[in-house]
Amino acid sequence: MRIITLYGKAGMPGHALRTFDEMPLDGCPRTVKSFNATLRVLCKSRCLDWIQTFVEHAPAKYGILLDEISYNIFIKVLCEAGSLESAYLVMVEMEKVKIKPDVVTYTTLMAAFYKHGRREIGAGLWNLMVLRGCPPNLAAFNVRIQHLINRNKAWQAKNLMKKMAGSGINPDELTFNLIIKGFCRMGEIETAKRIFLAMRDSGCQPNSKIYQTMVHYLCKVREFELAFRLCRDSMEKSWFPSIPTMQNLLEGLMSISKAQSAEEIMSLVRARVPPYSAREMESLRSAASPTRRR
Repeated sequence: MRIITLYGKAGMPGHALRTFDEMPLDGCPRTVKSFNATLRVLCKSRCLDWIQTFVEHAPAKYGILLDEISYNIFIKVLCEAGSLESAYLVMVEMEKVKIKPDVVTYTTLMAAFYKHGRREIGAGLWNLMVLRGCPPNLAAFNVRIQHLINRNKAWQAKNLMKKMAGSGINPDELTFNLIIKGFCRMGEIETAKRIFLAMRDSGCQPNSKIYQTMVHYLCKVREFELAFRLCRDSMEKSWFPSIPTMQNLLEGLMSISKAQSAEEIMSLVRARVPPYSAREMESLRSAASPTRRR
């Protein structure tokens, strides 16, 4: 099985399949684990006909009965290819052979249907998962929260996060980033700030994306001093906001006569490894120029 995995890393799916076919010749019985390893390699090729033939012939050709992992791998590659109906039918097939779809099955399908704007089916899958006694995990909650945020339903997303915590699942950086960004996009900056503080109090530390989100939107509402403090914290961790965000911050600091703060940002910019390009440095120096002061 290790050889099959190595062929996958090398981008050689044909060799992986041949190795799987020839396993009995080497005294190695084929198992569902080795089948799944080969299936993962084939999925990287994105050749659906090849993958589908391998899956459909597994019982007759190899004497292997697929397990829930096999089905989940197959569903994922179908979703990634945009074949959502086919992916859903694979879940139906799982149930016909008495294999219970698990939280990975539902989450993969939900994410795909939400991504393609088919929210009714996505919501139906969430309800079906709960109805059948399959408790959502962190990934499932985040998929649902992402969907709500995309529809500008940050308050519903926040309530779902509370429900998530109440079920014993701690929100992670992605959860907080989604909800913070959702409130920022709605113009609810004060709520976003409270969630940011609550995140730190919960022991979940902000990551680079959360810092980027906060600094960007704080600059939009001209809260440059708080944006400066968060930007400095982020940069001291070697997480640098985007160039346009830093330009907005530097220009904002100069507009409220905070040249020293702007210089602190520029000192961190100059110390960055790897360094910014000459063009990027010039754009940041221009933003921090005294001529920007208004």
